[in-house]
Amino acid sequence: MIGKIYEIYSMYTGTGIVMMLFFVGLFYLAFQEKNRSVRTILLYGNIAIVIFIFLPPVYSLFVNYVDTSTYWRLWWILPVGICLAYVGTTLIHKHRIAGFILIFVVLLFGGRFIYSGKGEMQFADNIYQIPGEVVEIVDFLEEYEENTVYAAFPPEMLPYVRQYDVAVRMPYGREMLDENWSGENGFYQLMSELQLDFVNLAKKCEYNYTRYLIVDGNKYYMTAPEECGFALIYTVDRYEVYEYTNIDWDKRNEELQEL
Repeated sequence: MIGKIYEIYSMYTGTGIVMMLFFVGLFYLAFQEKNRSVRTILLYGNIAIVIFIFLPPVYSLFVNYVDTSTYWRLWWILPVGICLAYVGTTLIHKHRIAGFILIFVVLLFGGRFIYSGKGEMQFADNIYQIPGEVVEIVDFLEEYEENTVYAAFPPEMLPYVRQYDVAVRMPYGREMLDENWSGENGFYQLMSELQLDFVNLAKKCEYNYTRYLIVDGNKYYMTAPEECGFALIYTVDRYEVYEYTNIDWDKRNEELQEL
């Protein structure tokens, strides 16, 4: 069980440089810090939390009553940033030149230069830092639809739709992109295919009461959308927005209001 806990810890730490600095900071506090309050909070408190997280009974209780995939979030309890900031400023205060150089070198070699031009950084399309196609499509649907928008989006848009507008209702969400998610969704599977089957997508729209379908126009359509009850109402770059017309949506909205 300790091995599993350490495996989860390794996944959380990434390159390991930040947590390594954190433990070095605790070592420094243990031998150099004289303030009892600081020692209690930053030293003893952090040691107690680390021991608590690595206890097998705690892991067992968490797995049984919460879930395994989120156990790594317990490390969020650790005030790593506060501890590193305190130790760093203390070093600079006591050893201005040497402390500054040490902190600078550690940060320089412990980080990664994001402006390398290797695709690690992308400029935002708008102030929301959300793909422009998502913003345009959601804005259009909000203006086009007098009631609540019920729409199905392609996989690549799922992380952004609810960030931009929480009022949009979808038959599946960004949980579909989580590798730890064990659920399945037939609607999502159809939308993920390289060849779009509008015959079965129409059935999913019927069953899930989904009025709008946003699809990648570069994909191959096994059947013409118009033959399955879909009407093209908007396009943004390569994305096409279809309205499913085989349902009397006004009547359905009235029925929902009566509930």
